[in-house]
Amino acid sequence: MRPTVLLVDDYPDAVELLGIYLDVAGYGVVTAHDGYAALDQARAQRIDAVVLDLEMPGMSGVEVARQLRLHPDMATVPVIAVTGHSGAKHRDAARDAGCDALLVKPYDPDELLATIRRLLEAAPARP
Repeated sequence: MRPTVLLVDDYPDAVELLGIYLDVAGYGVVTAHDGYAALDQARAQRIDAVVLDLEMPGMSGVEVARQLRLHPDMATVPVIAVTGHSGAKHRDAARDAGCDALLVKPYDPDELLATIRRLLEAAPARP
């Protein structure tokens, strides 16, 4: 079974392109364009990893990560934060919210793929 990655970004073009890339790389892809939809998707189906934009209108990615960590099925699922900001403030906020990795935009899609693979390999087995 293909691992499923939840892509969360308020830019639909970014989600579409990254979704195609991950699909070709062998992953199932679920998308959300805001934090509320991301939480709904995470509750509705089995998600194996999350790629989460930190800067979104409404609910920030930091808050989404915090909420995901409170959900029993999502507590140990790898969360990769992505942001256009490289400062310590954003890195610390992502870490404190429970994100497992942070990539700064524009990032290399191969780096994202390697990060997803590494985190999935290290993640505890799920029933």
